This record gives sequence, C-alpha cells and structure tokens, in this order.
Amino acid sequence: MPRPKTGRTQSDANDSVTLMYVPGEAGRIRRYNIRRVWFRRAAIFVALVTTAVTALTVDYVRTRRRVVELAALREETQDQRAQILEYSRQMEEISSRLDQVARLDRKLRVITNLDPAEQLPLPGIGGLEGSLLEPHQLTRATRQTRHRRMTEMLGQINEAAAAEASSLETLIAHLENETARLSTTPSIAPARGWITSTFGHRVSPFTGSREFHRGLDIAGRMKTPIVAPADGEVVYAGKKRALGNTLTIRHGYGIETIYGHLAELSVQRGDRVKRGQKLGLMGNTGRSTGPHLHYQVQINGKPVNPQNYILD
Repeated sequence: MPRPKTGRTQSDANDSVTLMYVPGEAGRIRRYNIRRVWFRRAAIFVALVTTAVTALTVDYVRTRRRVVELAALREETQDQRAQILEYSRQMEEISSRLDQVARLDRKLRVITNLDPAEQLPLPGIGGLEGSLLEPHQLTRATRQTRHRRMTEMLGQINEAAAAEASSLETLIAHLENETARLSTTPSIAPARGWITSTFGHRVSPFTGSREFHRGLDIAGRMKTPIVAPADGEVVYAGKKRALGNTLTIRHGYGIETIYGHLAELSVQRGDRVKRGQKLGLMGNTGRSTGPHLHYQVQINGKPVNPQNYILD
C-alpha cells in the first residue's frame, strides 16, 4: 500500500529557503518558504536592472555632455559666422578703397601725361566659384570652399595693393621729376620794363644791316633789379665784349638763360639760385645804346624765343 504524504520532500527542502517573520512576543511567527530559483531569478533581475540603470545613467551623462558641447559649438559657429561676415565686409571696404586710389592714380596719370595704369585685379568680394554673392552666402559654403575663397580674396587684395604701390611709386617719381622740371623751367620775366627788341630778325641799331637777334631786349630804369626766372646754377659770371657784364644760368633739362649788359652782378659762378632771386642790376655795359637787359633762352644750345617762357 502507498505511504501517506507527510510533508515536503527532501528535494523540496533543499531547493527552498525558509524565511521566518517574528513580530514580537505576542505575535505569531510566520514562515515563508521561497524556492531558491526565485532568489536566483531575483538576483538576475536586480543585476539586469542595475546594468540597465547604469547604462542609462552613462548614456544620460554622455547625452548631457554632448548637448553642452553642441551648444558651445553652436555658439562658436555663430561667432565664426560673425567673424567671417566682418572679414568679408573689411575686405570689401579695402577693395573699394583700393579701387578709389586706382581711379585717382589713373586721373593723375592722365593729367600729367603719363600712361594710365592698368586696371587693378579687384573682382567683387564675397563671390564663390567666380560668381558674385553677398557676404552672408560665404558663411553657407563648406569650410574647405570658404577657406579657399577667402585665401583667394586675400591674395587678390595683396596683389592689387602691391600693383598700386608700384604704380604710385612711378607716379610720385614722375611728379617729382615734373616738379623739378617746372621749378627749373623759366616762367617769369627777369626784369620789369618795356620790350625794345624781340627775338628774330631785325635791323641792327649799330650797322643798319639785317641780323638775327638771339634774345629779348627789355629796357628800364638804370639799376632795375634782375631776377632769376627759374631755379638753376650760375655757370658763368663775368664780362663779354658785346654783352658787357654777363650771367649764364644752367637750369637743367638742357635749358640755359643768358643775361647781358648788367650794371652789377649779385651772384657768382657756382651759386644755386631760386626763381625770383635777385641776380644783379640792369645796366648799359658792353655794346648797348641805353640801359636794358639782353635776355636769352637756349634749349640744348639753340636759342629760342624767350617770350614763350614768360607767363606773368
């Protein structure tokens, strides 16, 4: 006959754990039998939950860090865009100023009879792939394209600035040369008076025959001041048989002036004189019929009409 069931088997006892709850002296002790497999399952569950929580925590921290980094990157990007717009604006302004200088350069060259300079290589600033775009469109380009284009623009500005500097140096040298030429070109009357004999053929007051008069005779009061019509150097100061007390001034560029019949000389050979400076006094020395100045202008040794060099 089968044996009656008397309680848990030995196998069940080994696979379970008894938990006892003792509330106090008056309470009844409670026993709870929990199978070991549930402990293992609970441990696995806790481990999984802990792992999941840890993973979520790490992911949250990483996400927060990335959000902070993204915000910083956005702020940096905004700053870079603002800088790019400012750089573009400044380059556009420099380009405009260089263009204004170039136009002034060309005008001065035309005024001074110098060959006009070539147009400066200054395309519109802010363009991409050769097209003309607004500066803000430059910020939408890729970093590589933006860097390449801005490098090209800076190169163009540097090239234009160097070309304009060279052109201005040429212009300045030309103007300095023209200034020197103007300062040494006779342009005022050497004495006040009235013209008694002009440049060209005339009847000689001494022989009555026709002769070529190489200068201009300006008559005036005795000892009327004689002044230099331009800057130059005294290369002769002395006496000549026909002209009496004579001065010769070399002005440069092949120009020389001669002054004859002076009563007194105020300069000597080797002196540098300025336009308007006193050279001497009008007189009647040499072959002369009365107080006057014989004024002669020579270009490369050839006499020319002095009246062409009197602008006042």
